[in-house]
Amino acid sequence: MKISELSACAVLAAAIVLSSGCYFFPEEEKLLDPPVIAPDEVAYSTYTARQKTIESVFTSAGYVRSATEKECYFTDYTGRIKNIYVHAGDFVQEGDLIAEMNVGELDYLLEIQKLKVQAAQLRYNSSGSQTDKLDLEIEQSTLEMYQAQYDGARIYAPASGQVSYVLKIDAGTEIDPYRVVARIADPEKLYVAADYAGDKDAFKVGDSVTLTVDGVVYEGRVTYTPRTAADEGAENKQALRAEFVGEAPAYGYLGSIADIKKTNKVSENAVVIPKTLIKTDGDRQYVQVFENGEKVERDVTVGITNASEAEITSGLNAGDAVIMR
Repeated sequence: MKISELSACAVLAAAIVLSSGCYFFPEEEKLLDPPVIAPDEVAYSTYTARQKTIESVFTSAGYVRSATEKECYFTDYTGRIKNIYVHAGDFVQEGDLIAEMNVGELDYLLEIQKLKVQAAQLRYNSSGSQTDKLDLEIEQSTLEMYQAQYDGARIYAPASGQVSYVLKIDAGTEIDPYRVVARIADPEKLYVAADYAGDKDAFKVGDSVTLTVDGVVYEGRVTYTPRTAADEGAENKQALRAEFVGEAPAYGYLGSIADIKKTNKVSENAVVIPKTLIKTDGDRQYVQVFENGEKVERDVTVGITNASEAEITSGLNAGDAVIMR
């Protein structure tokens, strides 16, 4: 082959290579669209508004007491306890011996003095003299002194009833005057005494109430209120009392915790939700409801409320899902 032919072939081969260069290099990659991130769905905790009876009440906790309760104590002087003759729950009659102090030889001195008075009386009856009369008066005065000391060392029941309290004290322990040794109560006249720190006019004398003692509910009637206490200038301005009407608890419940409850308002078939779900904005009251997959605010009108719940008189229906959070 001639040189000119070889050159022509070389030129042709180079042209072919150059014209097909794109075949030997990789194509440029297309840019991908940025990923689309869908927002997470918001999860709400809801409370289903329900239809029920709701009531507004005033309540106060107190204790079962007796309307007639007498305290027993020594009054004359300090002494040492000899014995207490009653126990809590005992029934006693007026005049029964409750307790006495140790009087040492006073018993003996009292009996001797009684004999001395008898002897002085006999002498005076026989002689009629002023001297024997004076001796009789002296002996009688001494007897009265011993008798007063003896009586002052003894406590007698001031009324009939049941012993509700007895002081725990050992024999020989010194005790001062007016320290309560025992209490005697009338088991037929029980009532509930409490303190009410709310509105002074929440309870009124004569109001019907329920009295709950150890889970048992009794009918009652208010006899004394904080308003009464305020008007009288009583020391305890929160005093509240209610007596049992009809059936009453057994006397053994004296001192037990009891609740006084007055029903103020009642609404039946009311739409009710927890009070904490009601939101406020100035005078506006509203709730947040989950409706058609969205959170919606609804203005509401509130009716009866109690410690934990509220009646919704408008703006909400039974079955609506109220958002809690």
